[in-house]
Order: sequence, then structure tokens, then C-alpha cells
Amino acid sequence: MQRWIIAAGIAATIGLGACSSQNAITENKQNPIPEYTLADVVPVKNPNTVQERQQHKKFLYKNIKRFKSRQAASAYYAMEAKRNFNEEKLDSANFLFGRAWLMDSTNNDVYWGYGLVYGQQKEFDKALFILYKALEKDQHNPRLLTDVATSHLGRFYAESNPEDLLQSRKLLEKAIRFAPEQAAVYYKLAINSYYLQEYGKAWEYLHKSLSKDQSLVDAGFIAALLKKQQDPAGKYQR
Repeated sequence: MQRWIIAAGIAATIGLGACSSQNAITENKQNPIPEYTLADVVPVKNPNTVQERQQHKKFLYKNIKRFKSRQAASAYYAMEAKRNFNEEKLDSANFLFGRAWLMDSTNNDVYWGYGLVYGQQKEFDKALFILYKALEKDQHNPRLLTDVATSHLGRFYAESNPEDLLQSRKLLEKAIRFAPEQAAVYYKLAINSYYLQEYGKAWEYLHKSLSKDQSLVDAGFIAALLKKQQDPAGKYQR
């Protein structure tokens, strides 16, 4: 799967939540996580009426004729959904993932895609539910592992549950084992370490990420980290 443009708001969010990290870790009261089924998170329903079944049959016939198989049609719609997602057209992406699901409900990219859409909509419980469904079938995919970790970080920003930080770290460390050159993973480990108040590790991961990709540098995150601890490498100053 090609890399999708996701979690662009991760670094921007740091500056907003930085001052409350200690309270978030020490004072959080855990809330029960709602239980979901696929029917709750996949917004496409199977046809029930005679008219709906006829329309569904025509939709399948048209696409099988065009793409030669349901799997190929599903892959096409998923690809178009990703393109729309990357262009921040979430409604269009959601619709197209629905088309992909109707063609092949086993297409793992559909579950992954719905998870990213829910994440962008800040519906993190739904995002995590369906992303873990995708992860069950693709456990060694570093980008998927990173996306699941990103949703845990997002939910931490929203709910201040330290369990999300710990799970995010486990997933990111696993992603690094499969893709040790991925700068974005090190960057998110830096953010994770910051919120865990492990500032030395945060600097270490930050420098490692920027050594691989300078475009990840974010002045807001660096400023927040400098308030907690001076840069051991001396590259950044208050």
C-alpha cells in the first residue's frame, strides 16, 4: 500500500496540549471504551428491499464487466478513495471506500481506509476498532502499525488516557523493527516520549527522525520540548 498523507495534525497538536501532559498522566480517570461491531463502523448496508437488491445487482454486474472481477473493482475504488483522502475530501473518500466494500468486503485496504477517515474525524474509538481489524490480517505492516499508533496518540490528546500512550509506544517500536529507516515513526516516538515525560528519549528520537527527513521539523514541538529540557546535542536553543 502506498503511504497515505495522515496525521498531519500530530505536530500541530503538541503545542496545544504540551502544558497539560503531567496532569494527563497522573490524574486521568479511565472511561469505558464502547464496544462496536463492523455494522457500527462500516457505513454501507447490504440491500434489503427488492429495489435495493436490483440496484445492487446492477452495480455488481457493471463493475465486474468493467474490471473483470470484484476484487479488481474493489482495489480500484479503494485507490480512488485514498486519493480523495489525501486531498482531504473525506466525504468522497468515505463514499468510495463504501463502493470498494460492496465489491469485496474482505479488502483489508477498506478497513484501513475507514480507520483513517474516522481518525481524521476524531472518532478515535471507531478508528481503532476498525484499524485493529485491518491489523489482524497484516500484523507486520509498519505503516499500518504506525497508523494504529497515531490513532492512539489522537485519542490520548482527546481523553488523556495514559494507556493510549503505552500502547502507541508498543506499536511504534514494533513498526521500527520492520522499517528502521522510517523517519516519521521516530518522530512519533519523540512525541510519545514527550507526553510520557521521557524528555531525553524525546530528544533522541527527534534527532534521529530529523537526520533522516528534515521536512519533519516543527518549531512548536521543539519549543515545547526545550521548555522541559535543553537539547542534549546542543543543536536547538531556547
